[in-house]
Amino acid sequence: MSKLTFIKHLSLLILLFSALHVSAQKNISLNNTTTLKPDIERVVSDYYNHFYNIKGEKIDETRSTIEYRSKLMPQGAIESSITEIKSLNNVLSWQATMMDTDDYGIAVEEYKKLYQQLNGANFKMYDKTYWKFSGTYDIPEEERAFASTILEPSVAEKALRRLKIEIALDYSLPDWTVKLIVYEKVSDEDIRPTQIDQ
Repeated sequence: MSKLTFIKHLSLLILLFSALHVSAQKNISLNNTTTLKPDIERVVSDYYNHFYNIKGEKIDETRSTIEYRSKLMPQGAIESSITEIKSLNNVLSWQATMMDTDDYGIAVEEYKKLYQQLNGANFKMYDKTYWKFSGTYDIPEEERAFASTILEPSVAEKALRRLKIEIALDYSLPDWTVKLIVYEKVSDEDIRPTQIDQ
């Protein structure tokens, strides 16, 4: 092979490698900007159907709970499951672990990113209406070892406002965990109504 032919082949390889590198960088950028909204929309819209469309096989059972595999695994999630509380009829929660790391800064970035993606988002619900979920950002503090931001739907009916999307940051030695949780929370006053003086 002549020196000129060798240089041409080398130049072609470098050009090809550069094109592949640029293509890979574009794919990485696209993945980093992918939103969780479609996945979480599927979860919240299936809540009042007892997660029928996303509930998989039973994977664990205790005296008080039954845990099911979730058929829906959000992009980037480590694991996802559905928990049923036996003492409360048909009360279930869905959760996904989005990150598990020993780096506090990285965990906080993920927590904040999830909040930015989901706060103020409109989700199409089971009845084809759109509900906007929003909440106040709970600013993380490393000394506190946890942060929890709860997003609530802007709907008139009080009972429907019980549906929550929680973004949680929690420290359990040795790692920080970031989770997404969808559940229904009955307010304390609904559980124990205040007595009105007569």
